[in-house]
Parts: sequence; structure tokens; C-alpha cells
Amino acid sequence: MSELSTKQHNKLLIQIVLGLMPFFILGLILIAIFKWKEIIPFIISLFTPNDLSYLSVTLLGLIVGAIIVIITVCLIIMTKTELPQSDSAEIINKLMKTHSGIAVSSIGGGFFEEFFFRGVLIGLFIGYSYVIDWVVIFLSTFLFWIIHLPQYKGVYLAYLGVFINGLIFALLFYFTGSLIPAIIAHAIYNLGIGIYFIKK
Repeated sequence: MSELSTKQHNKLLIQIVLGLMPFFILGLILIAIFKWKEIIPFIISLFTPNDLSYLSVTLLGLIVGAIIVIITVCLIIMTKTELPQSDSAEIINKLMKTHSGIAVSSIGGGFFEEFFFRGVLIGLFIGYSYVIDWVVIFLSTFLFWIIHLPQYKGVYLAYLGVFINGLIFALLFYFTGSLIPAIIAHAIYNLGIGIYFIKK
């Protein structure tokens, strides 16, 4: 990598990280507001499975992530879907050509988005009643969907996929009590789809 391309690469990594950090910061602010005296225990609880082992939730995340990638890639191939030209697609395209870019996109995106949309937005507001739980799950999924709209301008299959994936990630968290499977499934999805489009 030349000096210029190293600088460009580092700039892209910083852009992605800075784009993800607001989710983490806003999440911490909301936790501080709603769980002031229990901040650390609440954060720990987000990663502690209810009735399953850590190995079980890890395997669940791996399996669900792989299934989502396979189904998504098959649908993309069958429908001949192309990603739109956008600034965010361009950044992701450039980043996915490097090992560090793949790591930031998959692990960073998986962790920060899951922490905020599932851990914070769902974790803080569930447990009052079954109806409220489902309203919270759908609101969180809807907000997750909304922030991805600009990235997929007019690609309706992507719109549908993002909503369904968000719902799956939310359900993984809701039924296991841990962010681990949602983070892993999300990271595998980002990794698999990113690699597919780069190889293509």
C-alpha cells in the first residue's frame, strides 16, 4: 500500500468508526438516564444469556448469520439486484478490499448497531408486558430500517432484507437475553454480503 493509499485507507476506517460511535455514545447516555444506579450490571446483563450457555448462543449466532447470508445471496442472484451508487456504498466498497476494512465493517457494525438497537432500545424497555415487548421490538426494528434507507436508495429487496434482518437480530436478543448471537449473526451478514459484492 502506498503512503497515499494508506492515508486514504485510514481516513475511510476513521469515517466508519465515527459513523458507528454515535450509536455507542447515545446508548450509554440512555442507559445512564434509565439505569443510573445499575449501569454496569445492566451492560453486563446484555451479554449474559437467560437459559442457554455461551457456547449455545455463539453457535446460534453463527448458524443464523450463515443462513441469512446464504438466503440473501441467493435472492440477490435470482433477482439480479445491484447496489445503488452512493457515498456509503462507495466507502464500504473501498473498505471491503482490505482486511482491516472487513473487520471494521463486520465486527464494528455488528457490535455498535446491536448494542444500540437491540441491547439499549429493546433491553431498556421490555419486561413490562408481552404487548409492550412486541411494540418495542418492532419500533427498534423500524428505526434500524430507517437508518439504512439512504444506503440502499430504491433497492426494494435491500429494504425488505434490512427490515427482516433487524427483526431476526431483535428476536435473537429477545429470546436468548444476550446480544452475543445478534452481534455474531449481524457481523457474519455484513462480512458475507460485503465479500459477495466485492468478489462480484
